[in-house]
Amino acid sequence: MRIMILLICTLLVCTLMNAQTIDPKNFFPSSVGNIWQYSGIWGATEHLFKDSVDNEGFRHLFYTYDGFFPDYATYKLDTLNQVVYYTPFQLSWYYYKLNCDSGAIWIVDSLDLGIGMTYKLALCRNQYNGQIFGVNTTFKEITFYDYQSDTIITQQSWPRYTFILAYGIGEISQFDEEGGGPVRVLQGCIINGDTLGIITSIDQNLTSLDKFILHQNYPNPFNPNTTISFSIPETDFVQLKVFDMLGEEVVTLVNESKSPGNYSVHFNAADLPSGIYIYSLRVNGQVQNRKMLLIK
Repeated sequence: MRIMILLICTLLVCTLMNAQTIDPKNFFPSSVGNIWQYSGIWGATEHLFKDSVDNEGFRHLFYTYDGFFPDYATYKLDTLNQVVYYTPFQLSWYYYKLNCDSGAIWIVDSLDLGIGMTYKLALCRNQYNGQIFGVNTTFKEITFYDYQSDTIITQQSWPRYTFILAYGIGEISQFDEEGGGPVRVLQGCIINGDTLGIITSIDQNLTSLDKFILHQNYPNPFNPNTTISFSIPETDFVQLKVFDMLGEEVVTLVNESKSPGNYSVHFNAADLPSGIYIYSLRVNGQVQNRKMLLIK
């Protein structure tokens, strides 16, 4: 009986010690130099290449996406309150509440649509233990909901995307709750110098390219602004156009000769309805196409 009591006490002590050592910030690793490589229609290679700290103590995190260097920070990290804000194009969405428990709800963003204030909400659906890349870790599932007229999530609320965060790794997948299935799945990462999963080396040095590259727009999904970037290895005539799903041309963004280099073009879709659009890059008679999703 004494042995049994000692075993139970030991297990309880170990459990409490493990619980105390969990740092919520590790659900969103933010060391400069970290790399994540995703597959799927919203997949990309993401590299945290720079950070800065503002006067209020927030860390601003700058990422590359398939070699594209935005001139804005993608996230802002409040280490005191364990909050990650989504900040491109001067947004300030309350994106991840890293220390949330299952069932926690928070307002991501509020918006006046002319029918009263509406709210984009997030729900921490679950937290559980599991394994990825041969590593035992803890997972959080967070679902984002479309704008609605109150701050209570019910069966009538509209779930849009579910993100799964892994402790010590970060985002490992993104699911489209409207039937699109997984749109981003982590294939591998380099966290604090350690490699997990499979990382494919990508040479982003333009001098080594023998063809042009059209990158995935960012952010994606977007509302209503996004950036489309591309790279060309030599001087050529370039056309960049946007089409709807019926093949109708929406706008021509570029229609001129370009020198070798990396380019980015801002696209504003304020006058367009929500939906999937195709952007197409034509260089020297060759074409590359990608999809982007506008959500209003």
